[in-house]
Amino acid sequence: MPFLVAVVLVVAVHMLTAIDAWTGVGLLADDHQMVGGAILRHRGDWTLASAFFPTPVADAGVALYRPFIDLLFWLEQPLFGIDACGYHVVNSGMHCGTALLWFLLVRRWTGSLLAALAGALLFVGWPGHSEATHWIAARVNVQSTFLLSLALLLHDAGLRQVAASRWWRLGAAAALAMVAIGSKESAVFVVPLAALVSCSAVSWRQRITTMLPMLVATFAWLAWRAHCLGTWGSGVHYGWKAHRVGAKTCADWLQVLLAPAHDGYMPIGVSWAMIVAHTAMLVVAMASWRRAGARLAAAVAATLLLLGYIAGVGLESMHLPSLENVRYTYEPALGLCVLLGLGVAALPRRAQWPTLLILVGLHAVGLDANRQSWLRVAAVYARTHSDVLDIARATQQPLRVIDAPGVHDGAFGYLNGVTEFYFWSQTAPPGTNLRGMVSSTQEWPAVLKELAALAANPTTAPGPKPFVVQWHDGALTPLTMQGQWPQQPWPGVTIAYARIARERPFVGTQLPVQVLVQTSQELRMRVAVNDGSRSWLGEVTQIAPGAMAMPHQVTVWLPSSLAVDVPITLGLVLEQGGQTATLPLGVAVPAAR
Repeated sequence: MPFLVAVVLVVAVHMLTAIDAWTGVGLLADDHQMVGGAILRHRGDWTLASAFFPTPVADAGVALYRPFIDLLFWLEQPLFGIDACGYHVVNSGMHCGTALLWFLLVRRWTGSLLAALAGALLFVGWPGHSEATHWIAARVNVQSTFLLSLALLLHDAGLRQVAASRWWRLGAAAALAMVAIGSKESAVFVVPLAALVSCSAVSWRQRITTMLPMLVATFAWLAWRAHCLGTWGSGVHYGWKAHRVGAKTCADWLQVLLAPAHDGYMPIGVSWAMIVAHTAMLVVAMASWRRAGARLAAAVAATLLLLGYIAGVGLESMHLPSLENVRYTYEPALGLCVLLGLGVAALPRRAQWPTLLILVGLHAVGLDANRQSWLRVAAVYARTHSDVLDIARATQQPLRVIDAPGVHDGAFGYLNGVTEFYFWSQTAPPGTNLRGMVSSTQEWPAVLKELAALAANPTTAPGPKPFVVQWHDGALTPLTMQGQWPQQPWPGVTIAYARIARERPFVGTQLPVQVLVQTSQELRMRVAVNDGSRSWLGEVTQIAPGAMAMPHQVTVWLPSSLAVDVPITLGLVLEQGGQTATLPLGVAVPAAR
């Protein structure tokens, strides 16, 4: 009965925020590659075997081996097609499943129903899960952690058995650990977690033997992975890098673990409330070390938290204001929530349930705020997609679209123009002759060079009619080429092209300006803005001298106090050797977020 109650509560807490993702967040960014890959495999253009037997690439930029992710999408695609809802439901099932598996583990280790339930509820509704629960491609985190948790539960169950009953459970746990690592490499965390459980459950002599199945399976999988990829690592441009580990990165990761809060949507004060509440519960949880069972749960949770934290600080620089890449906190957040659950259970009896209700409510407010960027980017993306299809049907001509939303307020919309436009073209409704090219905001250096080439030689044969995507709603508008480029404000400095990079930018955000510049001496650039009643400047960007024109992006802050729908004038300020020049860029029309 307690488990059924836990199921009801976990699902209810998750559905408070997940139901809108099921219905409102379609396939975005890498989702196209995963679902599109499944479609190609079912059509016979690719083979399923290619997921398990990839062709090694020397010095590959990204060397990841996650065939069980591809396998699950291959199994689902005939059922769900290109409707995102089904994939969301599967992800939600695994997410809730992880919470319930740890409910069983913590209850078994501590004997406390409250500690187990608190940890599960706090994890399933954790505010930092906006990316992992609203982006289908974040399944790599959800699936690997679910399998890791199931492997740990089976390993723990095996230690409590004798003879054959023990070894088939330990063998099954080892197999699941292998599949978890084949879903995401960080699932290798299961090995030290299982070792901790073995150390607490069996004698010194048995600890090594009970760990052998998992150790052998893990090493065998990693060796097979290295054979398939030609490397033990994750690629030249991916994986853990020591140079990323600095004081700011470590502090950012600590903050995002204690208080994941999107600056653009989180209510004032919620972030500080999370920091205070979570820190207090961690301090209280220290009292649980006096009980043997709680000591094991705390040790396993703290190890998972520490391993996830160490992996994260060397993997990505966390962008705190927008929570971009917050999915990388999925595993350490699980360890943190188990510790918080132990803290709740260590409180005086009268304070336990009220504290849990307050924390669950605080998390619900936080997660609801953080997910708004995903709901918005989904709406922006849907409008862009609809406009592209409508124009293609109406004109029957190729399209050239730039500034499709890539990273939009920290959420991912349309990252890779080639892959995602191919998905669009292959899944377009009958009668839609979808041709041309769409570039995302992440591909701006190439687009800037393309526009500079057109500006330098306007007599070239016209290509597809160009459109630009409005930032605030995703609508397509015709692109207006700026005819004043290239310009040479003084000898040795050439501005091949410069453009305001967003149509209808939000107030209260940074507005990027993209510049293709060549200089023979060091050059300082900044953006000047005038709204009719006041003027201000953006931050200075230093441009090093070079033999070729290089793309640079400079920014200026648009205050929240700006009037929306009222044009502002922008200029590019250049400074070099005591000389100053201001080149007009045009106008922008701010929009409300």
